[in-house]
Amino acid sequence: MLKSIDTKEKILFTASKLVQKQGYHATGLNQIIKESGCPKGSLYYYFPDGKEQLVEEAMFRATEGMRQEMDNLLSAHDNVIDAIDHLFEFYEEIDVKAESDGIPLALIAMETALISERIRIACRDAYTLFISMLADKFVASNWPRQAADEISSLIFAIIQGNGIAAMTQLSNEPFKLAHKQVMEIIRNKEKELDLDEPTGAN
Repeated sequence: MLKSIDTKEKILFTASKLVQKQGYHATGLNQIIKESGCPKGSLYYYFPDGKEQLVEEAMFRATEGMRQEMDNLLSAHDNVIDAIDHLFEFYEEIDVKAESDGIPLALIAMETALISERIRIACRDAYTLFISMLADKFVASNWPRQAADEISSLIFAIIQGNGIAAMTQLSNEPFKLAHKQVMEIIRNKEKELDLDEPTGAN
């Protein structure tokens, strides 16, 4: 059983790495088989629907890893301002030149949204999950749900957009610039909402 789990994980890891590096369309099953070192029969055993199913499951795998990562980052601080500040500090330190074990959501979504309903839904559900995690953190800091949902959608869009900018520039500078602006937006919105209790440090 352990061997079969390792085989499936190796295929998913290889597919994630290749899609991240060269995109969905340029990644073929034969290349995944060759670079994973797994038998061709194993790939079709675990993924009988082919590349679309394989990338969909790679998305599920990447989403879970990102969920755990975001949960750890957000839970490091009780109040939302410190938590978001910590989140952006993390992104500022990412090595944008290094390969990572995952698939950039924005890139795969743009490439496949109009051609694969399965992958589009996987991307949509991932976006919904991460926005919900951010929104719940704001609500826990006394933000009204609607305001929490709205600002969380904005923050996640900023993270995704600056992730693409950071990759194309091979620099974390986009995250550093976004960090300052996001914190200012949050603080201004708190003043507008006139919350009873402060949710972050000055």
